[in-house]
Amino acid sequence: MPATIPFTDGLMLRYLRPENVEALLLPAADPERKRVRSLLVSVYDPAHLDITSVESVRVDRTEFQTAVHATIAVHGSWDKSIPATEQARATVEIPATPPVHWIDMSLETVVTVKVTPVGSLLSSVEADAWAAAGGAGARQDEFERAYRLQYEDPPPFDPSAPARSLPLRVSTLIFDRLDPVGALRRLSQAKRAVDMASPQPEAHDGSALLASSAWLAVFPATATDEPSRTTEQLVGDLLATQGFVAVFETAP
Repeated sequence: MPATIPFTDGLMLRYLRPENVEALLLPAADPERKRVRSLLVSVYDPAHLDITSVESVRVDRTEFQTAVHATIAVHGSWDKSIPATEQARATVEIPATPPVHWIDMSLETVVTVKVTPVGSLLSSVEADAWAAAGGAGARQDEFERAYRLQYEDPPPFDPSAPARSLPLRVSTLIFDRLDPVGALRRLSQAKRAVDMASPQPEAHDGSALLASSAWLAVFPATATDEPSRTTEQLVGDLLATQGFVAVFETAP
């Protein structure tokens, strides 16, 4: 009788093969690569980056069972009133020993994309003549000048424009059963810990990144009947409201 492997353990063994990790990020049933797009927009603000197409995904590093130790600020005070008034305050950071947040699989990837310019472009600046703010007899520092800024729409998408490479960390949590409430709580706690423990993300095109990592939640696939598929869709929609991407995998 073959041994029964728990769902999480079995998926870690499955993802040892690079082609299975690629299938996780770029499934054959997702020709428009919506999964990777969803991961990207959870890190790169779509208000500043309009992704037209995903060309490729390269996985540079895969790590299993990564421990994340968040830090907490501890504030304390000490007062002494007799015989002399004294006061001291201190702030320290200590490792948050319990709980330790475990990331089942961490991926360091580079996503190659084609993008469309976002936002209006400054085309010209026109300046009026200097005028006295207080009328005749105004001092030199009381003069003012009005400026008119002209903007134009960004150029349309150019398919021949060079592609761009975006680094993307993908943190994956694997759940042995479908439990949306427990999954959201664990995902939120782990995301907060990673954002606190990781260096501040570098700015991209003048805007700060939204998070240190994108997040995948992997659940066991339900049955293939229509009600089960609807449940999967609803769970995916629920997690998407918090910036997480749900995936349903068959048991190993």
